[in-house]
Amino acid sequence: MSVKKNSIANYIGQSYTILIGIVITPFYLQYLSAESYGLVGFFALMQAWMLLLDLGMTPTLSRQIAYARGQENGFNSFKKLFKSFETIFLVLSIALAIGIFFASDWIAQSWIKAETLEIKTIAYCISLMGVIIGFRWISGLYRSGINGLEDQVWLNVANSVLISLKFIGALILLAFVTQDISHFFEYQLFIGLIELLIFVQHFYRKLPATVSYLGLFCFDWLSVKNIAPYALSIAYTAGIWTLITQTDKLILSGILSLEEFGYFSLVALAAGSITVLSGPVSQAIMPRMTLLLAQGKKKEMLRMYSRGSQIVTFVTFAVALMIGLYAEQLLYAWTANYEVSIWGAEILFWFSLGNGVLAIGAFQYYLQIAFGQLRFHVIGSTISVLIQVPIIYYASINYGALGAGISWFSFRVLWFILWTPIVHRKFAPGFHLKWLFRDILPIVGTLSMVALVMLNLFDLSLDQSRLLIFLKLAILGGGLMIFSAWSVPFVRYHLTQFIKLKFFDIYDKS
Repeated sequence: MSVKKNSIANYIGQSYTILIGIVITPFYLQYLSAESYGLVGFFALMQAWMLLLDLGMTPTLSRQIAYARGQENGFNSFKKLFKSFETIFLVLSIALAIGIFFASDWIAQSWIKAETLEIKTIAYCISLMGVIIGFRWISGLYRSGINGLEDQVWLNVANSVLISLKFIGALILLAFVTQDISHFFEYQLFIGLIELLIFVQHFYRKLPATVSYLGLFCFDWLSVKNIAPYALSIAYTAGIWTLITQTDKLILSGILSLEEFGYFSLVALAAGSITVLSGPVSQAIMPRMTLLLAQGKKKEMLRMYSRGSQIVTFVTFAVALMIGLYAEQLLYAWTANYEVSIWGAEILFWFSLGNGVLAIGAFQYYLQIAFGQLRFHVIGSTISVLIQVPIIYYASINYGALGAGISWFSFRVLWFILWTPIVHRKFAPGFHLKWLFRDILPIVGTLSMVALVMLNLFDLSLDQSRLLIFLKLAILGGGLMIFSAWSVPFVRYHLTQFIKLKFFDIYDKS
């Protein structure tokens, strides 16, 4: 099993999953009513919150199966843990589906604010959501097991096919068969069942046959107890992250009309693409930072940390500025809907800038990962949630989605200013100010100035074709990065060295 092949497959698979969601989702709005699309956004929100029930079991299973592969007869002990997890997931999934079914009428009548969709239709769709989420949740157990077996090329191929069925298949259904939102969720239920069957069959085919001999229902308390502390620590941090990133959406789902929540879902999807951009860099540098620290090369580790910070700041903040400053044009070109672009432009501005700051501030977490000490991360995340959730709740209740966006940006900036130096002081004393004034602020300042100049020089009106708007945005984005690249210290250094070499080479030849 090649690490290189798995890494490439993971990057391609993740990129495809993100891209197809961004490209296909706006088309749903063209075939569904705004309120029906709001239910699609509510479905995405429910899936995000149901991850809290995972309790760290899927990443724990992936780790334990990898550990079992490295031990002689390791699967003899692993099988009890796996069958226990399988039982837990099955019971909780059934309970989840039943619970959502009984709550569907209350959610449809008292939480969701619809004007044209019938309560009966909304309740039926919510009931289907419960079953779909149950299927996908159990599938996650087997998916993590396949990942632990390092069969990641197959996993990414299967995921890509299933994602295509979920998004492209649903679009074909809406475009040529039916625009009934009930049929949309019935189709997603069918794909969810296929997904579960495929992953179950492949996982068991890859496992030693003895694992399946224990039967369907089997629970070994001792096996679960032994790994509970590790699983719960992962569950806690994952739960905190869900609270940080999903609280505003949950609150707004009960405040906004279903139509407006559909619009907000598109805004959240566009803003969420910013944080994804830091993923490839963090995945690449975290193992190397850990290795350098293990070798006692702290200076080299901090140098890599600085360069990684510079890259992420440059890329993510450039994209955040483009999305934020040209929010109205981007939303129109993306969705072909004037109402969405007008309603969501200012909201997207604040959320995109807030996510840009979030991506930069996340680097202090990577530093803690390298040191293998997450105590500060747990403490900081807990404090962050305790402060942020009430603020966003108050802002959302009183000022709607715009209030949530402004409070999100304001808190992210405040947290970056106050918490990042504390972490740096703990793990790299004397490093913070150099990092801030050398690696971060010059890049942010330069990007902001160039972006504002471009905004005043180039006017993008909505009376142009969507393709032309996209093309102009791409050109402006490229120009922003080209004219701001000199502000990145290590890029500036390499450009200077290149120019010197070329100059002296020409001078010597003459």
